[in-house]
Amino acid sequence: MTKPILIWQSTRKYIQNREGIRMNLTKSKRNLLVTLLSFMVGMIYFIPFIRISFYDQTIAALNLTNTQLGFLGSIYGTLAIFCYAVGGILAQKFSPRILIGISLAGTGATTLWQATFPSYTSLIIIFALYAVFTTATLWSPYITLMRSFGSDSEQGRLFGISESLRSLVSAAVGFLFIWIFSLFSDEMGGYRMILIIAAVIYFVFAVLALIVFPSSVQTEKKEAAKKGSILAALKLPGVWLVGLFIFFCYALNCGGAYYFGTYTTQVLHTSTAVSSGLQILRTYILAIGLGVIGGIIADRFKYRSRFLICVLAAATAASAFMPFLGNFLWIAIVVSVLISGINYMIKSIYYSIMDEAVIPRELTGAASGIIAFIAYIPDAFITSMVGVWLDKDITGGFNKLFAFMAACGLAAIIIAVIINKRYIKANPETGQGK
Repeated sequence: MTKPILIWQSTRKYIQNREGIRMNLTKSKRNLLVTLLSFMVGMIYFIPFIRISFYDQTIAALNLTNTQLGFLGSIYGTLAIFCYAVGGILAQKFSPRILIGISLAGTGATTLWQATFPSYTSLIIIFALYAVFTTATLWSPYITLMRSFGSDSEQGRLFGISESLRSLVSAAVGFLFIWIFSLFSDEMGGYRMILIIAAVIYFVFAVLALIVFPSSVQTEKKEAAKKGSILAALKLPGVWLVGLFIFFCYALNCGGAYYFGTYTTQVLHTSTAVSSGLQILRTYILAIGLGVIGGIIADRFKYRSRFLICVLAAATAASAFMPFLGNFLWIAIVVSVLISGINYMIKSIYYSIMDEAVIPRELTGAASGIIAFIAYIPDAFITSMVGVWLDKDITGGFNKLFAFMAACGLAAIIIAVIINKRYIKANPETGQGK
């Protein structure tokens, strides 16, 4: 009986040490947790958003039209909006490791269902489940853990590093899946194998999440913040401003991320293999380096919002230029890559301005849920809207998309200016920046 007792005591000691990981976290342990968490989040979104890298293959394998695939994206996005808000509440009340484990296991089970190539009605349910497992139980715990891993001055680089790591695993998986496709003579066989492999990875990550992540993230004011945390977060102007800012940044990013791949095949007339390779480059590989670079540069600015204003201006101008490039293959590809690179610099750090928006860390869970509720509304309408545009007129549809992206970039710049001016006005001792 001695051996089981010793095992129990060792296990209990390990759990107790893990409970206090927030206070005793060394740099090496922090880096390990940031890496693992980023890999998990990068992988979990790959299959629900597989249309980004394998748009034409998804339509062929699942026998869908542009409008139908767009509607599935809208189902995901509409439900996700409400799930983000629920996730903010869950993150204030439950263990991050439990919530993230549920997300990964649930996504794995749903992916196995999709691998059976069910009916369109079943696909609607599948995308609804994806929305629940990748938002309600994942996003706010992820933001809460990431924000707890560093000080105010480190937020840009931490979120930038995380975005780069997320993109690294997505790029590696994307190229692996291109290779798997090449092993099959039919797209349906390759597509099914991809889904099965992804499901296995999700289950493995779910087990790791339950083992390595802390059960709670403690702050000095967390207990006081639990009561009425949602109401307190709702009263913060910074929460609404950051939510609207990310809304327009995300809409700008979605336009390129979701459709530059099929733009390459349908307007520039490249092969689907070339299109998928370019889309993985745009969507993931660029972010591997640019996420870190963006975070480091942003931290060197006195105000990260000013850095975001600069890069948003470049993305906005490039988007407005795209409609004129349909007959210029390589120029169009280069400009699309430029837009994607800038968008991922923006995406990697836009949550890092929560400090500049004066959002207390003890309200991170609740605030991130509300912010995400506002920020990801584009998922509810962009895919349906653009799908209809493209089915009516390919060239005209893409021109409308590029105009939409430019308008979103301009709106994001205006809100970033407001955030910056409000912060300076509330903190006059900080001066007027560098």
